[in-house]
Amino acid sequence: MKTRPALSALPLLVALLLPIPAQTPTAPPPAGDADFLRQVRGRILQSQPFRVDFVQRVIVDEEVSLEESGVIVFASRERVKWQYLRPDYKTFILEGGRYSFYDRENKQLLRGSLGERSRELVWEVLFSEQPGQSCRWNSRERTIRVSLAGEGGIEELTIQVGSDFLPRRVEQSAVNDVTTVYEFRNYRPRVALAAGEFALDLPADVEIIEEQAP
Repeated sequence: MKTRPALSALPLLVALLLPIPAQTPTAPPPAGDADFLRQVRGRILQSQPFRVDFVQRVIVDEEVSLEESGVIVFASRERVKWQYLRPDYKTFILEGGRYSFYDRENKQLLRGSLGERSRELVWEVLFSEQPGQSCRWNSRERTIRVSLAGEGGIEELTIQVGSDFLPRRVEQSAVNDVTTVYEFRNYRPRVALAAGEFALDLPADVEIIEEQAP
């Protein structure tokens, strides 16, 4: 078993799971936006556990350089599985603050802990009582925007919410002109989860890499 420093961004682990910086409390959002937030939160809680199909696109210089798709199993904010099905079979599991990323083609399993970052996942922005200076809500446009200060400069994350108050599109823009877009379709709420839903079926010769916390 190998060890190595944690990835700076887990398999482009969808912007929804990227850590956000600590934020300074500001005034509460306007009444209309606060009501919008309550409805988004309520809908997520009412729907879980849910499954939803996703498409992930990486855009460089206005051209799609990578497109992947699969299914997300969202049991709770602390227990999520991203099952990539096309073009390659990969599985990312976040459970109890720890992650596992299995790449079947390369027979490789990456494991590690989010540590303190597990309390700062972007999903938590939707449930924050003090959104801070870097977050903006707009009930008319049905968007939540978060400004992220990354190593390469300021990045902006935009979450588009549908008429059912569930996230439909996430766009992450970076200063290096790389944009990652995630689209969510066909929500299946209140699904029954099998006992082994979050278990990985690994081959005997899988290479396990323990990633060290930053």
